[in-house]
Amino acid sequence: MPDTSTFMDTQVAFLYASQTGNAESISYNIYEDAVKRGFSASWHVLDDYEKFKFNELRTVVFVVSTTGDGDPPDNSARFWRVLRKATRSNPTAYSHLRFTILGLGDTNYSNFCNTAQRLDKQLLAAGATAFYPKGLADDATGLEETVEPWIDGLWPALAQVARCSGQDADQATEQLSKLDMNAASQEPESNVQVSQPLLLDFQHMAQLASITGVPRASAPVCAAVYVDEQDDLLDTKCDDPSLAPFVSTVGSTKQITAPEALKRTLVMDLELSETDAQHVKGRWRAGDAFNIYAPNDTALVAAIIAKLGVKPHDAKRPLRLEQKDAKIELPAHLRRFTTAAASFQDILLWSVDLSSLPRKPLLRALAEYCSETSDRQRLLYLCSKQGLKTFEALRSHMPTILDLLHAFPSCTPPPERLIELLPPLAPRSYSICNAPQVDATKWRIAFNVVEYELEIEDPFSKSEDASSASPALHRVSRRGVCTPWLELLAKSGSKSRILVAKRPNLNAFHLPALADIPERPVIMVGPGTGVAPFIGFLEQRSQELQQANAPFTWLFFGCRNSAHDYLFKPEIQQFVENRALSRLSVCFSRDPDARAQLAAEKYVQDAMLKHADEIADYMLNQNALLFVCGDAKGMGKDVNDALAAIVCLYAAKHPHIIRPLLESLPKSSLPVDDASQLSKAQALQVLMQWSAQKRYVRDLWA
Repeated sequence: MPDTSTFMDTQVAFLYASQTGNAESISYNIYEDAVKRGFSASWHVLDDYEKFKFNELRTVVFVVSTTGDGDPPDNSARFWRVLRKATRSNPTAYSHLRFTILGLGDTNYSNFCNTAQRLDKQLLAAGATAFYPKGLADDATGLEETVEPWIDGLWPALAQVARCSGQDADQATEQLSKLDMNAASQEPESNVQVSQPLLLDFQHMAQLASITGVPRASAPVCAAVYVDEQDDLLDTKCDDPSLAPFVSTVGSTKQITAPEALKRTLVMDLELSETDAQHVKGRWRAGDAFNIYAPNDTALVAAIIAKLGVKPHDAKRPLRLEQKDAKIELPAHLRRFTTAAASFQDILLWSVDLSSLPRKPLLRALAEYCSETSDRQRLLYLCSKQGLKTFEALRSHMPTILDLLHAFPSCTPPPERLIELLPPLAPRSYSICNAPQVDATKWRIAFNVVEYELEIEDPFSKSEDASSASPALHRVSRRGVCTPWLELLAKSGSKSRILVAKRPNLNAFHLPALADIPERPVIMVGPGTGVAPFIGFLEQRSQELQQANAPFTWLFFGCRNSAHDYLFKPEIQQFVENRALSRLSVCFSRDPDARAQLAAEKYVQDAMLKHADEIADYMLNQNALLFVCGDAKGMGKDVNDALAAIVCLYAAKHPHIIRPLLESLPKSSLPVDDASQLSKAQALQVLMQWSAQKRYVRDLWA
């Protein structure tokens, strides 16, 4: 085996794991740039590890995101199982591997960049060598702040471990590192396109002689060829038969919030036919989740087609995609269109994300298709270091691709170029809120219809005296992709058929059968639609109580107003009456009268702290199970902090438990001899141990 410190590889593998498409898009851009720089490269999703023979790779660049409660993306689940098995059986399994990792995460959530951190730790423990320091990009402050400098530093590091037949990386970007802003005439400041939906202030451009840090424009990789017949657009291939997509039918739907509620919450039944859903029969449980494959808004697609000047007839003609350069593969979500024909309209509808936050590589590429110099210069400015503040203002609008095309009206990319620049349209995930013990022929979901308004500062309304008045707010309406579509299907009254697929339940978010845990208490925390899987849990428990006695169950539920959005109130009351639910703590965040009348708390974490001694006793002395479901950014983090505080408070009252508690931990930051108190860090270690034991199980979403 060659010495990895001196071995020069002839091939570099770019591997990604992505839940929403961000990591996939960034990885593809790096891969494409590597090929243009002269590296021999390949690009794969992690779950294709067998196809690209991962165990034989020597030089790898990973781009991985983190989802939910620090979980890896779904398209890396099988890779992780194989990696764990390999590293356990052979501590030097990857001593031949040189790697680097770019992790994407968000510090608003717990377990920041956990996928990247775990991957780095496991590979190093198995003898692999990092040839370039890992980068951890934070979406809370802007991924580009880390991603761009990390990519800039990657090229010279990669050139030290892999052969490059092209020009030097610095020479390759020299032309673009400094763009002359005076090469074209500037429009007067008064002509800034304030009439466009995106209110962006480009006045700072007039003060610049040049801009720096503009990325190199990617080359087109995709060509379109019209064909005679269109193929089936839906791809149902899947390595795991139980997770294969299938068609379900929209059944009964009802709104379970009052008209006065801030959000509309619907409950929808999806009927699973014997034919289409045969492979999931007997393979799903309460607590599982599934994906819905929803299209983009049809009006949005029609407007994009019109803006690009594509004739309606041509937009519906079937076409196939081809590689422009045999060395550069097409993005993964477009590869099936090399053999399966689809129209440009259908690809826009089903395959690419028209509403994802714009990234600089997209803006840089769009700049090449502007017929007006002013539009091109503004797009380049948005990509530059000097334009960072304006770029952040652009992203605060959460613009669609149509908004961008309207904001820069002379920008008209070819249709095939646009679709290759856009990330894949990811399916949307929903928890199942019923139990197969009651009805195995349907999946029931509860969802909020996502419609909201953004308040954007109007940069052109500011007074010359900044202290005299606040800037006016510009309101922008936005909608989700999936839930408005589901509501529309429900209103149509027809038996619409939609594509769904069961998701792998990586966290084992299941209520064990009563026969397996006859005496163990169960605590559930789920505000808002986070209560959905617990309705399924309690349906299951209701059925089990017909043959057994009821152990203790406790639900912490939260809503805004007792009269407007107390979700599943009749069902929850029924569970209390039939003893499936032993205890109920309901919180009301915006209903002080209900809080006063019922002695209720504002948030679920407040209610948990109120009952700290009881929760601690159940968890520390009675081996209870604790499930949490809901928003990761706010509730998930707050509940985790409250639970750590509960452990600390209980330890302070019962100091005799501290020593055995610390001794049970794999690692402790406090010597056992000094175990007179329990720190928050140690309490968090206790929670991590409970999580590893599947006693503290969380199903969190962004």
